Amino acid sequence: MKSTQLPALICFLFFLLLSDVSVAATFGLSSADNVTGDGDERQQRFLFEQPLQLSLTYRNYGLGIGDVPVVHGVRINYRDHNLRVINGINMTIRQPKDFDLANSRIRGLAIGLPLTGGGQLRGISLAVFGAGYAQSAHGIHLSGLGLGSGGSVRGITVSGLGVGAGGHLRGITVAGLGAGSASGVSGVHLAGLGLGSGGPVQGVTFGGIGVGSSEKISGIALSLGGIGSSGSIRGITVAGLGAGSGESISGITLAGLGVGSGGPIHGLTFGGLGIGSGESIRGVMLSAVGIGSGLRLSGLAVAGLGIGTGGSITGVSLTGMGTVAGQEIRGLHISGVGMGSNQINGVTASLFTEVYGSATGLFIAPLRFRLQEDAYLRGVSIGAHNRIKGTQHGLTIGLYNFARHLNGVQIGLLNYAGNNPAGLRLLPLVNANL
Repeated sequence: MKSTQLPALICFLFFLLLSDVSVAATFGLSSADNVTGDGDERQQRFLFEQPLQLSLTYRNYGLGIGDVPVVHGVRINYRDHNLRVINGINMTIRQPKDFDLANSRIRGLAIGLPLTGGGQLRGISLAVFGAGYAQSAHGIHLSGLGLGSGGSVRGITVSGLGVGAGGHLRGITVAGLGAGSASGVSGVHLAGLGLGSGGPVQGVTFGGIGVGSSEKISGIALSLGGIGSSGSIRGITVAGLGAGSGESISGITLAGLGVGSGGPIHGLTFGGLGIGSGESIRGVMLSAVGIGSGLRLSGLAVAGLGIGTGGSITGVSLTGMGTVAGQEIRGLHISGVGMGSNQINGVTASLFTEVYGSATGLFIAPLRFRLQEDAYLRGVSIGAHNRIKGTQHGLTIGLYNFARHLNGVQIGLLNYAGNNPAGLRLLPLVNANL
């Protein structure tokens, strides 16, 4: 062979290697099998039997070029069709065809120029564009665009666009756009847009727009948009817009707009507009607008407008407008305009106070304190108008004090005691029935 023919031969062999076709054991054409058509239309096809491969190995140790199925060393191929086991380095240009290599195993370094993949990976995956593995990918993964696995992804994963796992996503993940898992997410995960999981999300999680889980979120979750879970949210949760849970929220929760839960909320909770729970809220609650609960509120609650619950409010509360409880208000409570409950026990201050059952303690109502029929007051009420339609046990101070049944003292400009003898029922300055 002339020396001038050697470069041409090398180029020809390299072209065959990169052509993504199999070299036939024979290149013969069969007119019966390979020529079809009507009239002048004809098609030709080759019979492909054996993929091109060059194995420079001893007992599978060494260098494999082409579709060599087993290599312990270095393997270079255009696109894998027949891969079984690689222990070492596997370099490819395209991903395996139709994931028909689901049972193949790569242990070591998988390089995609620009794509690579296989069945299982245990080691390092480097791809200019992306990598896909049918079963699992465990190790260190760097992809310019994306990484996908039909099973779990574990280790350190960095992707320019996204990361997806049909199984569990565990370890450290950084994705330019999004990361998702069908089973669960645990570890440290950062996604430019969002992170979602069909299972629990655990650890430190950041989603630019949102973080979501169909089960629970626990640990530290951060999002410029929203954080939502059909299960519980536990730990530290910070959302630029809102945080919501179908079950419960516990820990420290901060949301620019609102925090809501179908179950209880426990811990330190801040909602820019509102905080709401279908059951109870316990701890420290701060909201620029309102706080509401279906059952109970207990702890320290501060709301720009109002606080309301179908059950009881216990502890300390401060509102700009009103505080309302369907059953009881207990503790120290200050409201800018109004306060009302079936029972109030403790110290309260509001322009208007309305009690339908019993009131025990100190009540400051500059405009009016009103106790409905069959209710009673035990303690002190101070306001312009104290109207006790039930029974008063204690002291009222105001401009006009009214008690249908008085067992105590009234101090004011006019004082009415309905159970006093005629002529002593309406008196100026002081009235009493001891």
